[in-house]
Amino acid sequence: METTEPYGDRLARTEWLIAELRQRADSCEDPNERTNLHRSADALVRLATSLRP
Repeated sequence: METTEPYGDRLARTEWLIAELRQRADSCEDPNERTNLHRSADALVRLATSLRP
């Protein structure tokens, strides 16, 4: 995947999104939604790791 965006900018946005998903999961009352949010954050971590330069 080609992009003209600096890697540091993508990394900062990715880390912010992961933190937001985890924070929302921690404050969620619905156990199913909490699980889905944690899974989404974990999947984003794996994706970001695989796309490192």
